Amino acid sequence: MMLAQSAWCRAIGLPALLPRPHFPRNSLRSHGAATSSSGCCACSYDSQPQARKQERVHRPRKRKRRCTRSQAVEQSDTALDNSPDIDSNPVDVQNFATDNAPTSDLTDVDLDAIISQGSFDQVSTGSQDWYSELDKTSTSIVAQDTEPQDDEEDPDASYPERPARSYTLASLLELADISLPEDFGEDEMEVAITGLQNRPQKVQAGDLYIHITKPDVDVPGCVHEALQRGAAAIIAGEVFEAEEDLEVPVMLLPDCLDAQQRLAIAFYDNPSTKMTVVGVTGSTGKTTTSWLIRGMFDELDKSAGLIGTVEYGIDEFLMTEDGDLWKRDEPDPTLQRESSVPNCLTPWCGKYEVGESLPDGLHVHKIMAGQADRGAAACVLECTTSGLQEGRCDYVDLDVAVFTNILQEKVDAFGGIAPYLDTQGSLFLKLQDPNRQRAVVNSDDPYADDVKRFAAAVPVVTYAINDRSADVYAEKVVMGIWESEITVRTPIGHLRIITPLIGRNNVYNVLAAVATGLSINVPLKTIVAGIEATEVVPGRTEYIDLQQNFQVLVDSANTPGALNRLLEDVRMCGARKILLVFGCEGEEDKAKRPYMGEIAHYKADTVMMTNQNQRSEAPEEIIQDIITGFPDEILDKNARLPWAGGFLQDPSRVSDTVREFLFYHQNVWRRYVCEDRYTAIRWAIAAAQKGDVVIVAGKGDQDWTEVADGRGGSIRGWLDDRVECRNALSKLYKLDTLRYMDRTEIPFVVMGEREPRHWEWGKK
Repeated sequence: MMLAQSAWCRAIGLPALLPRPHFPRNSLRSHGAATSSSGCCACSYDSQPQARKQERVHRPRKRKRRCTRSQAVEQSDTALDNSPDIDSNPVDVQNFATDNAPTSDLTDVDLDAIISQGSFDQVSTGSQDWYSELDKTSTSIVAQDTEPQDDEEDPDASYPERPARSYTLASLLELADISLPEDFGEDEMEVAITGLQNRPQKVQAGDLYIHITKPDVDVPGCVHEALQRGAAAIIAGEVFEAEEDLEVPVMLLPDCLDAQQRLAIAFYDNPSTKMTVVGVTGSTGKTTTSWLIRGMFDELDKSAGLIGTVEYGIDEFLMTEDGDLWKRDEPDPTLQRESSVPNCLTPWCGKYEVGESLPDGLHVHKIMAGQADRGAAACVLECTTSGLQEGRCDYVDLDVAVFTNILQEKVDAFGGIAPYLDTQGSLFLKLQDPNRQRAVVNSDDPYADDVKRFAAAVPVVTYAINDRSADVYAEKVVMGIWESEITVRTPIGHLRIITPLIGRNNVYNVLAAVATGLSINVPLKTIVAGIEATEVVPGRTEYIDLQQNFQVLVDSANTPGALNRLLEDVRMCGARKILLVFGCEGEEDKAKRPYMGEIAHYKADTVMMTNQNQRSEAPEEIIQDIITGFPDEILDKNARLPWAGGFLQDPSRVSDTVREFLFYHQNVWRRYVCEDRYTAIRWAIAAAQKGDVVIVAGKGDQDWTEVADGRGGSIRGWLDDRVECRNALSKLYKLDTLRYMDRTEIPFVVMGEREPRHWEWGKK
């Protein structure tokens, strides 16, 4: 039996760490699978549990939108394509287990020693004893390349060279409508400015450095670093006092945040006026709506830029916050890997990362300038509430402002509905030209009328699922676990959209994109083609499809509200069962953890609790915070068990004699704990059956994990849920060849060999 278990472990990429326990027969039960109500809705909904899988597979598609993914995602597809035929190459369980048995002993990994040596090839994901026992055969990590990976396409070759910009300090200040200091001499006014920067570590020779005062920031130190790097002039707040005479012009202004934006539009020729700019704001749905709108511009064969949570970019290329096309500045050791490694960290380097969804006012214009200089005809901008509050879009010339919704959880975090609504409304107050500008508003939202009042100066295009009077109205929605089919009524005709973005919330996102297309006179045919071509929005109900008969979704839901909406949407789509993998971040809001546990329990059939950027917090403590949201019936049972921690803990934390009873109770309740995320994902995918939906929630497009480095800090390692799901799916064929394998409970065993046990404290 141990051979069989070793076989299935290795078949799907798991280390064979645990012995096979025995379980009572017929202990498969489902708890917490309450079906959510769809609420009142004017449009017609059809739920299709099995969906039209064959139609979706064979239906011709438009070109697929590029999304930000690791190359390992495509390598997982290659692994599946190159896999042997299952029927013609059956796997012998006994030989498979013997041939793949580990040949090396276990070894301890000294985290501090590894970090001090500058090597991250084998870093434990925690400080617990069981993490230090790593199988050498499982931790062979591709070494970092010493030579640059120059086989990648040079993005600059696709565009003309950007114009060189240079102004004298006096002329730049005049264009920005900033008064010249009276004590400036002629030499100071004639200083040449060739760039703008507000980060001292990025200053280049000839830049005007604008210091933005922040708490606990060493102002003289920042100014000194900027000068060391060649800053031609300095602008700082009025509180700045130079300790000595500086060799460059220095200006003190009362509002540097406003000044940097005025300088930016002067220096970069007001780039937002050269493009059609769409700003999307609201509590949720901004990212998906922005990607759908960009898809429409792509279908018009117009070069389009994007500034948002997932990426800054133009066309298929990524951009930095300074408006340059992103290039890998160091080797990425994961490019040749199909997945990460259990219980280890793979180096995270040479990868793309977005700092903020909406960058500061200077960098918004720098990115837009980079897009306009390369011929972009449009730019879609995610406008976060915090960014709007700081005035980061004050000088952006919008053509369309889109409002998605307002959620109470966001209002509470912001400090009340009045300031939240005023901040959202500030985007619409910028719309003053009725001939050019438009507002797009979700009329189903309770605050729609307030937003319309902010946009009173321009025409408003409304969209809705419930409000029949809306300009863009969903007459019929057919939702399944594979795709959504939406029939939309517009003032100029009907259209039918089929998209793999599932759930009620994505229906709203699609309608928002349709309304935006109408507001800028995009033909209906192009609207449909653009939306359908955007098959993937990274980390937003992103489906992972390798032709399996169950759905796998990766989503960024990491708050109680977001998780609740996600699970309700999937339940409404007709999932046979929902298998949820999730965790909570370490060193962040602990108060939300019980609510996450409560929602997971009542709205998912199988719950797999795991790590998610635990940082310096102990993983078992985070798990204990989550399970406090479970009902008393489970908690009482957990507390009565005669071993420390009960059954709601990682199996590797208990002794071999107790482990079989721990698994028994976890299988009874379908509530599992697996601290290693790599393993948790593979458990869930291997256990899924036809018509089920596996949801991996919390990280979305985030491709790293963060753990303690053993010295009071943290370290990042590569872990991408999408890559892990694809890798697990690509190896399912190996698991399927292990005939008579019972995968209804964890761990999996040969059918008929779950021996019944009779013990009082093992019964519910």
